[in-house]
Amino acid sequence: MTYSNGGGSPHGAGRVRLENDSLAIAILPAAGGNISEITDRRNGRNWLWQNPHIPIGDTRTGGDYGLQLDSGGWDEILLSTSADRIDLDNEITHQVADYGELVRKRWSAEVCNDERGATLCEMSVAGESLDYEFRRVLRLHQTLPRFDIDYRLTNREDFPLPWYWCAHALFDARPNMRIELPDGLPFRVENAGRQSAGPHYWPFLDNGQQKALDLTNSFALNGATRRFARKVFAEAPDSGVVSIDVPDSSDCLTMRFDPKVLPWLGLWINNRGWSGCGSAPYLNLGLEPSTTPFDSVSEAIKNDAITWLQPGESREWSLSVELAT
Repeated sequence: MTYSNGGGSPHGAGRVRLENDSLAIAILPAAGGNISEITDRRNGRNWLWQNPHIPIGDTRTGGDYGLQLDSGGWDEILLSTSADRIDLDNEITHQVADYGELVRKRWSAEVCNDERGATLCEMSVAGESLDYEFRRVLRLHQTLPRFDIDYRLTNREDFPLPWYWCAHALFDARPNMRIELPDGLPFRVENAGRQSAGPHYWPFLDNGQQKALDLTNSFALNGATRRFARKVFAEAPDSGVVSIDVPDSSDCLTMRFDPKVLPWLGLWINNRGWSGCGSAPYLNLGLEPSTTPFDSVSEAIKNDAITWLQPGESREWSLSVELAT
């Protein structure tokens, strides 16, 4: 078990790197705490997608997220995914930048080992437009290709704050990659537009065409799917498990979380249907356990789909990621 802490990033940002024999994780504290690498050391595969058109830099201050900051990797989204405005009890309208402010801030980071030999990267960041503390502790197992993340959010204001959080983990989608979830899970489509408002049930999406899309096989090469990009929110499965794998391959990544705490799973499915930076559309897949089934915090509030943190209150939650052994 090793770690390094310094300026070794190929993108120029300071980097914390945690390693065991089977897994390597790179974290960029100065760039919004971005996790830029989840690499299986047994075959060299980095599971996280990286945007070749927007290399990540030392900081992420300001800027349009899609045009300038969507570098890939794993970000933490707080307050809102889409740009928004919210009216809180302090009688001030608060503007929320797209993808929130965590992705634009420098985080503190400390690395240590626990009593079982796991390596921990303890990180925290304070709110700017609102007074809160966000804490993330990533724990790499001593030998297994697995890591756990523990989160804590504390409201330091004297009025309630919306507990809006989701992981924004963008994975490198390979042809024929499958999204493994139980059949029949209800889901809603964000910004559905002209397509059917639902209800939809996993894995089929009525896309206004003759044949519904099978989202399990969103990246199939057999002609069953077309180029498209959709954001959907599925009710979290009772098991709290979602996996992505490639048939006829040993490659498989599994994410686990508590569905009682994180009742929704956002899925950003991009099969060469979208690019936010003006490049040719690409393939990537976002796995996003979430507290609410909306990209907009104001929509979540309007639909009574938000939990509120009272003054001084903290909430804790966790998830884990494991590669096939």
